[in-house]
Amino acid sequence: MGLKLSRKIRNLRNIFLLFIKEKSLFLHNIIIIPFAFLKFLYKKSKKKTYKKYSENLDNINNFEFKKTSQNNEDGIIQHIFNKINLKKVNFIELGFDYYENNSLNFLSKANKGLFIDSSSDKVLKLKSILKLIYPLKDIDIISEFVDKDNLNSIIKNYFKKDQEIDFLSIDIDGNDYYLFENLDLKPKIICIEYNFWFGSKIKCSIPYNKNFLWDGSIYSGASLNSLCSLAKKKGYHLIALESNCVNAFFVRSDLKDKFEIIDNLQSFRTPIKYSNDEIISRNDILLKNKLTIFK
Repeated sequence: MGLKLSRKIRNLRNIFLLFIKEKSLFLHNIIIIPFAFLKFLYKKSKKKTYKKYSENLDNINNFEFKKTSQNNEDGIIQHIFNKINLKKVNFIELGFDYYENNSLNFLSKANKGLFIDSSSDKVLKLKSILKLIYPLKDIDIISEFVDKDNLNSIIKNYFKKDQEIDFLSIDIDGNDYYLFENLDLKPKIICIEYNFWFGSKIKCSIPYNKNFLWDGSIYSGASLNSLCSLAKKKGYHLIALESNCVNAFFVRSDLKDKFEIIDNLQSFRTPIKYSNDEIISRNDILLKNKLTIFK
């Protein structure tokens, strides 16, 4: 009952805000920005949580914690930065929420940053918040629908050739594989979302669709095995799978000796909140959809 009521309230709120936005964009922005700021501060002020969401964990999962990331990415990112002695960070975040993403927790270390999302509302909220909290930081927040053909040109508009990217997060709930495949630059660290529902062995992704929009179903993204195979071709090595089974972390070849390289087949796991029967059932359904299979 509580969850249904919460959804009803959220839907009513969204309908109200859409109505206001159609009448007056200025009034809409005045309403949403203060509430977004309060939500952001609430998130930032919360204590770290250390809950693990799966079993068969690797050593690096001991460093997991969540503060402003969606899952436990914050702790893994902090550990990686410490291992490579990264003091100042150049970063790119593809797909974000204004109060919850992989880069918020280390913004005090940011040297230069770029947030990209197709949602103009999210961009407005985060831009307004960061102007108040980090007014002197060199951080751009832009609203763009990124695809495999415009990704590199967008990045080149904000980073010069001699500016190395330390951290890249890819979380666009769809064409993640194809963006990684077409990526020209070589960041030190890449965090990319994978779809554990595909299972451990298949190398696949949803077919490329420039205009793909995630509908909230399990039909999205790419399998872990496909991303790991692609990463090896591009000179990257898998060092972590966070315990909620959503994100994979890769490091560039010149940094691999600082980490324990893990095998994606051996370290593959599923969240403990799902039963084996549910995982098998959903996997069967997912694999009946149209997919691109890689060798």
